[in-house]
Amino acid sequence: MNQVNVNERLKAEEACIQEFLSKTMTLNEALKATLKQVNVKISADDLRALKDSGYRMCFAKKVGSESYNVVWQSYKEFSENNKFSWTPQYQAFRTDTFMAGVKVETSSDPVNIGLGEVTTIDQYGILSDPVTGGDTTAINVNNQYQATHLGVCQLSTGIDGKTISTPIYVSENQCMLGSAKLKPIEKVLVWFEQEAETGTMFTDMKSTAIEVNLTQKNEVNIKYEHEKWSIV
Repeated sequence: MNQVNVNERLKAEEACIQEFLSKTMTLNEALKATLKQVNVKISADDLRALKDSGYRMCFAKKVGSESYNVVWQSYKEFSENNKFSWTPQYQAFRTDTFMAGVKVETSSDPVNIGLGEVTTIDQYGILSDPVTGGDTTAINVNNQYQATHLGVCQLSTGIDGKTISTPIYVSENQCMLGSAKLKPIEKVLVWFEQEAETGTMFTDMKSTAIEVNLTQKNEVNIKYEHEKWSIV
């Protein structure tokens, strides 16, 4: 290979690298612009009481008009100041059951999916790679399998600084054959509970909770003091 060809190849490789970096930066900027964050302040006295009683800090995410029903994240190690954030990065899955007090067990491999995309559950119960063409405000599922429960995971960065995708929702009723729309809403429930673990399904609350609405904002500050919640 002569020097001219080598130079041309290097230029082509450099152009590819620059294009990749440009796309990566654009994606990161887009995700940063849509990042939502809840800052939780706990008074010193309440922190001591919660810790001594073995409580966990819990978060749940709203999907459509249905009730919150999955513990998105649960943390045993929390402090006076805590930050919990997330971006609109989702996964869809199916599961055979919904049962309060039980942790979610997926019956299919989750697939990465964005709002406006469609995944098909085939006759074998396998979710396809998503394609565009669905409701742009929803995760769209075309069920060609059988009656089954649909679920959604979402990426979050917890108060421990770890980023992970975990379930935020499971349909309490089975979804029949045909199409379904799952619409994540930027509302989050925050509460303390002694035995709730990440991924646990539930139908009622065992303690006082606060709902925070981030549909029109990207950050909110809340406080827990004298066993009561408030928005700062």
